[in-house]
Amino acid sequence: MVPGGRPAQVRLVSGPPPARRVGGERSNAHRRRRDSVGVSAPERAIAVDSAAFLAITSDAIARYSGSAPVSATVQVLKDLPLRLVARYDLALADGTTALVAGKWYAIDRGAVVAPELEYLAGIGLAVAPLLGYWPAVRLLLTAWVPGRMLTHLLAERADTAIAVARAAGRWAARLHSSDMPTPRSCGPAKQRASLTKWRDTSAEVADLADRVARALVGYEDPGRPVHYDHHHGQVVASQGNALVLDLDEAGRGDPAFDVAHFLAHLELLGLQHHGDPAACNDAAAQYRAGYAETATWPGDDGVLAAFAWCKLAQQLIHRSAPARDIDYALAAGGRALSSA
Repeated sequence: MVPGGRPAQVRLVSGPPPARRVGGERSNAHRRRRDSVGVSAPERAIAVDSAAFLAITSDAIARYSGSAPVSATVQVLKDLPLRLVARYDLALADGTTALVAGKWYAIDRGAVVAPELEYLAGIGLAVAPLLGYWPAVRLLLTAWVPGRMLTHLLAERADTAIAVARAAGRWAARLHSSDMPTPRSCGPAKQRASLTKWRDTSAEVADLADRVARALVGYEDPGRPVHYDHHHGQVVASQGNALVLDLDEAGRGDPAFDVAHFLAHLELLGLQHHGDPAACNDAAAQYRAGYAETATWPGDDGVLAAFAWCKLAQQLIHRSAPARDIDYALAAGGRALSSA
C-alpha cells in the first residue's frame, strides 16, 4: 500500500487495452479464449509484461498514489486455471514506490468482486483498496496489503494472534449483517453441487459427501452475505485490526457456514503446526466473542460444519497432505454430522 494512499473511485474500463507487441505478436487480450476455460495466453502475456501492464493501469495507479508509475517489477504469486495473481513493485515518478496486486481471471468474476469491495470499504470494513477493474482483460487491481497473516501469527503463537482473531469475528459479523450487493448464490444448491464433484476425490470423501448431501436436502437458505472461503489465511493483521482478503467466492448463503469454515480451519491449523487440534482454541473463543460483540452468533450447525470438513478433506487430498491430516478432517466431518 502506498503510504498516505487514497482509494480511487472504482473505474470500469470497457474498451480493449491499447494494442501492443507482446511476445512478438499483436495482443488480442480483450478477446475471450473460447476453446477452453482458463486465463488466455494473451492475457497471461500482459500480466507478466511490466510495460503492457502499465499501459493499461498507469492512470488508475497515478490516481491512487498521487504519482505516475515509471516502471514495474512483476512477481507471479499464483498461476491457476481460473486466475493468475501477481504482485507489481512500482517505481513512481516522484521517487517513491508502491505495491499493487493484480488478479487476472478466466471468467468475468472481477465484475462481481469489484462492487463488493467498493461496498464493504464504504461501510468501513477493512478490505484491500480497489484501484479498478478492466473487464476487457478481466483484471482486478488492488493495493497490496501490508501486514502479517493470521495463519503465521497463530503458528508462531504471537501475542497479537488472539486480538486479530477477535477482530476477524467482528469483521464476519458485520459482513453477515450487511446488504452487500452480489448476484451469487452460495446456499444448499451450490453446496450439493460441490459435494457431487468431490465424490471423485476418494472413497472416504465420497462416503462423507453423500451423507452431507442427504442432510442438506430441504435446508433453508437465509440468503445473507457470506465470504464463503473464510479462514485464517484470508485475514491480515493491519493497523491493529483484521483486514480480510479474497472475495472471489463471496455471495449469499448461510453465515453459519462461514463461521463453521473458519473454526474448522483453526482446528486443523492446531493439528498441523502444534500437533494438537485444540491448540487454537483460545483464538476460536476470541473469534466467537468478537462476532458476538457485533451480532448474534449464527449457531453451530453440524451439517454445515461437516460440509466445511468435507471441503477441507478433498483439498488436503488434492495437495497430497499427510494422511494424519486427511484422516482427521474426515473424522471431524463425521463427528459434526453425527452431532447435527
